[in-house]
Amino acid sequence: MRTLLLASLLLININHALADQCQIDFEGSLQLENRILSITTLEHNKVVIQENNQLYVNGKQIVLSAEQQNLVSAYYTGIYAAAPQAARIASDAVQLASLTIHEVLTELLGHDSDAVDGLTLKLDELGTHIHSNFYAQNGEIQLNSEDFDNGNFLGNEWEEEFEAAIEEVVSNSIGRLMISIGTQLLFGDGDMDGFEAKMENFGQNIEQNVEYQASSLEARANALCLGLAQVDALESQLQNTIPELANFNILQVKAHYDAM
Repeated sequence: MRTLLLASLLLININHALADQCQIDFEGSLQLENRILSITTLEHNKVVIQENNQLYVNGKQIVLSAEQQNLVSAYYTGIYAAAPQAARIASDAVQLASLTIHEVLTELLGHDSDAVDGLTLKLDELGTHIHSNFYAQNGEIQLNSEDFDNGNFLGNEWEEEFEAAIEEVVSNSIGRLMISIGTQLLFGDGDMDGFEAKMENFGQNIEQNVEYQASSLEARANALCLGLAQVDALESQLQNTIPELANFNILQVKAHYDAM
């Protein structure tokens, strides 16, 4: 039981760590669909950037200089690149959770366990949910700021589902867990110290594995945060160089990334 709780806490902490890498506020709404970036400001002005860097403000095309086109292109590319990065980070975090908890439950309950299958299914559903936030059915990248609670690209919204799944598994499996522990003690000649040492070693191995993979996820989150902070900075340049975008300030990014 302690090993299961340890693994659960580690994985929840990973989600907190990733979420803390980027604090993002959307002042208005932002949507990327069919390679068209549509933005609505708090003043209800609509800005549209097409893949070919054509810029429209409230339906009117804005003629851009070469310098302005470069800024628009960099802004569009930054947003377009962030979506799949965030999708992969969140999906890999869920996959890490699935593999780790599967390993823990298999150790405690054996391979033929409904609890193992049930939790794996729930985490697979979370993975599908995350994927659908960033990809359309045709595989095209998509993004809608309204889909993210508190503007969080990295998926705080699945934490409650994850915790609920763990709680359900523990609740439904407590009887089997007690039987499994009793059986291992019985066939281990009642050696409680030996059983405890075995589970301690198993827990340490799980912890090391999770922390190692989490460090990779955090490094990728750092890179994503830096990229989004640069997009935020580009907004200021667009405000200063294109009069029609003088009040254009959608992204508010606070990036907390470690020097690598």
